[in-house]
Amino acid sequence: MEIPIELFLPFIAVSLAMAIIAFLPREKQPFLMMLAGFMVTFWSIMTDTIILGKIPDTSVVSGATTTYFFKDNTFDFTGWPKILFGLVGSILFFIGTIIWKNEEKPII
Repeated sequence: MEIPIELFLPFIAVSLAMAIIAFLPREKQPFLMMLAGFMVTFWSIMTDTIILGKIPDTSVVSGATTTYFFKDNTFDFTGWPKILFGLVGSILFFIGTIIWKNEEKPII
C-alpha cells in the first residue's frame, strides 16, 4: 500500500504517544500500550511505499503556458526498516499484554 508521508507520520506519532502515556507510572494503561503496539505493527506490515512528495519530471511550453509533469518521490519501505519497525510494534504489544495479564484489571 502506498501512503503519503502526511498520513504515515501522524499515525505513528499517535501510536507512540499512546505508548508513552501507557508507560507513565501513575497511569498504567496496558490496553493502551497493546493498542499502540498493534497500530505500529499494522502500519509496518501494510505500508510498502511512502510517498514523500512530488518532483518535477518534464515540462512542455506551448505559447505562454508551461505545463509541468510531476512524478512521485517515493521511499520503498521494505527490508530492514520494515522488519525493525514491525519488531518495535510487536514488542510494545507483548509488553502491554504481559502487564495487563499480571494486573488482572478491567480493560477500560
